[in-house]
Amino acid sequence: MKKEKMYPTDEIKVKDEFAPYVTFEDMPGGHKTYIKVPNKYDVELSVYNLIPGTSVIITHSYLNDYFTKSDELLEYEHPEDNLLINFIDSGSYRFEVSPNKYAFVKNNYLSMYKKNMLPNSFSYVGEVTIVHIIINKKQMPHISDYFKDIREVINYYFDVCENENAIIFKTPEKILNIVEEIKEFDFKKDKSKRLLFILKTLESLLFLYEIEIENEKIDQRTYSDETIRVVRYIKNSLSRNIASYVSLETLSMSYGINLTTLKNCFKDMYGKPLYTWYKEYKFYRAKELIKNTDYPISKIAYMVGYKSSSKFTKAFKKEMGVLPSSYRKNKK
Repeated sequence: MKKEKMYPTDEIKVKDEFAPYVTFEDMPGGHKTYIKVPNKYDVELSVYNLIPGTSVIITHSYLNDYFTKSDELLEYEHPEDNLLINFIDSGSYRFEVSPNKYAFVKNNYLSMYKKNMLPNSFSYVGEVTIVHIIINKKQMPHISDYFKDIREVINYYFDVCENENAIIFKTPEKILNIVEEIKEFDFKKDKSKRLLFILKTLESLLFLYEIEIENEKIDQRTYSDETIRVVRYIKNSLSRNIASYVSLETLSMSYGINLTTLKNCFKDMYGKPLYTWYKEYKFYRAKELIKNTDYPISKIAYMVGYKSSSKFTKAFKKEMGVLPSSYRKNKK
């Protein structure tokens, strides 16, 4: 397969720095690009070139839990001509809405932006699945009256993104259903599936056109790169020291971060409040120790921060529905 056929349009390609880690594969209706960088990336891009100037990329990825300035995999020769609409199906990603201001977009939300206005755009966090619609304004057809209305819709999106910079809002239910169909399409049966794929993609664009995007846009909390790094460090530190108890107030003072900012940023990054995550993580570690070691339950209780074995047993049963001893017996 020729390399140039691997990209959504003639103007988009995988960055040269990732070339040694890229493999390609044909598939019905499009192609797959795999980017596997040891200890960093494990990304699968399913690329479907539809009508000229419009492509869909379904991204399944895993990124280790750390952040860099930009985790972009693709580069654009003329970013000013490209608009991206990103429907997040699962996971979350960090989205650069302006220089050194980042928001976290979760599943069932979408982001929309012009590539030249947000050159670093977003980076993945953990396991993520995203359906991207990429539109190149210059490559849209000019010759057919059939495409006239489509071009007007596309021009509207470009105008909105020019005025709003970055747009984030909850994906309407009917568009979520379409995105789910797009993600699950099977091209192996017949060519009509490809035509249906095109129609469903256009349908999602038209549904977006029906709503008042400017009114749907939400005011997303944003954080600096430094704040994100501090919160990530706090999480990693807590995961290594689950036997101790540290209050949120103490963490705030120790790391020099505003308490409200700490709470909000942690929840936006990891999808749940810090205390809830910490409690769940303690039980996760406790289950692993009960299942994989012969340590007494009393010792495991102490290892995960409980001074009383009876309190741990009570808490474990409330959380798991069984006593620690029964859990060990069932897992052996």
